Amino acid sequence: MGAISAYTLPEAQNMLKLWKECEVALASGQATSYKVGSRECTLIDMQDIRSAIEYFSNLVEALSGKARTKRVARVVFRDL
Repeated sequence: MGAISAYTLPEAQNMLKLWKECEVALASGQATSYKVGSRECTLIDMQDIRSAIEYFSNLVEALSGKARTKRVARVVFRDL
C-alpha cells in the first residue's frame, strides 16, 4: 500500500536533504539560525529539526516502497 502524501519522492528526498544540511550547519556552529522555506530555526529548535528529519526519512521510505510493515498471523490450535 502506498503512502498518501502531498510530496512526491524527489520532493521528499530534497526536503530530507535540506533538513540534514540545516542540522549540520547548526551543529557545526556555521550558523546560529537557518532558514528552510518560510521557517527559520535556531539552536534552540534542534529537536524540531530532528523531528523533521525523522518525518521526511519515514516519508522517503514509504514513497520508495522500502518501508517495513508488520505482518500479523493468527493461529488457532485445535485438539482433534
